[in-house]
Amino acid sequence: MLKSGEDGVFQTEICKEFSLDSRDGSRLAGNLERQSLISREKILHKGRWTYKLIVKKSAIAEYNRKPIQIESVEGAPCFSCAYQHSCSSEDEGSPYSPAKCVWLEEWIVAGFEKGYIKNEK
Repeated sequence: MLKSGEDGVFQTEICKEFSLDSRDGSRLAGNLERQSLISREKILHKGRWTYKLIVKKSAIAEYNRKPIQIESVEGAPCFSCAYQHSCSSEDEGSPYSPAKCVWLEEWIVAGFEKGYIKNEK
């Protein structure tokens, strides 16, 4: 949808692309509209009523703002951790949390030492 920009894309095309039935496609579009990410315009397309979904300019600007940089999380132990499913920063009783993780601490310290992470005060 972002690539279509101000031209928009038909809701039926989104449904086909993601193998959604019309009800799920309508819910998805409604949620995006409520979040002010798109606007919907009712239109007759190939003899059927559908909606043209148009990405709002603020969402396009956010998308075009800057490329995603993965260097900041590259090598993070969390992605391959065997305890990831049990890890929680909210459950203080859990033996697995970011605050108690030795592997995470070592990765952060190494990031400072290599200059990947800068202490900006």
